[in-house]
Amino acid sequence: MKINQRAELAAANRLTERDRQILHLLGQHQVLTTHQITHAFFENSRVARRRIQVLHGVGLLDCFRPPLQVGTNPKHCVLTALGAQAVASFDQEWGLVPPRAVLAEKIALRPDLKHLVGVNGVFCSLLGAARETREASLDLWLSERACAKAWGTYVRPDGFGRWREGTRSVDFFLEYDTGVENSAQILAKLPGYEAMTAATGISTPVLFWLHSSRREQGLHHRLARAGSPVPIATASGDSTAAAPANVVWRRVGAAADDPVRLIDLAGGAASSGGRL
Repeated sequence: MKINQRAELAAANRLTERDRQILHLLGQHQVLTTHQITHAFFENSRVARRRIQVLHGVGLLDCFRPPLQVGTNPKHCVLTALGAQAVASFDQEWGLVPPRAVLAEKIALRPDLKHLVGVNGVFCSLLGAARETREASLDLWLSERACAKAWGTYVRPDGFGRWREGTRSVDFFLEYDTGVENSAQILAKLPGYEAMTAATGISTPVLFWLHSSRREQGLHHRLARAGSPVPIATASGDSTAAAPANVVWRRVGAAADDPVRLIDLAGGAASSGGRL
């Protein structure tokens, strides 16, 4: 479908730098809720809702609410074809690969929508923490698709990130659990990480985010018994309200079981040190 040039020009003229960043993330990660966008980019939820409404009004994004048996889901936002075209123009300016538009109807029907939104929630929480914390930043966030392209021979993590605080940084792979996979399926992922570590000589922490503390406790013990040489940590909770930068990570096999901050998972061979 040919994009109306007048509509495209009107939309482009209303974009702020923050709008560009929001649309870029939607292009890379397909869907973000209004809560996630608010946490990542705004200090005021009312201002966030108004800006999302503006972007929707000029045709750059579309919104839908997945049904819930109890309660109401937040709006889920995706790029429109016009939004993808707008993002492609400034992503090319940044030297990035332009995204492809995914219709809201297609996203809404994805069987793994809850999982995708959960993964994005963890990273948006880090963006929010970076916005609120001096000298902190999420320097890199790769989607599952980008991870598969980079490391698919060995592993297919749900995401990859690089978190920085001051002069310290930590790279990590994220495995996000919604309770669909059993423990055996989760443990079966470890040999891939071990093979990649052996082949590359880079030992990057693998972080398992579980949907409940009970499930996290059980998996933590199983991971400890597995005795993998790869650094592993676990945490749990609602990804929408997550605080992944804070003292929530339990290191598997550590002498002390006290939770640590994300940045404390860095150190020596435990980080890929920019060799992506």
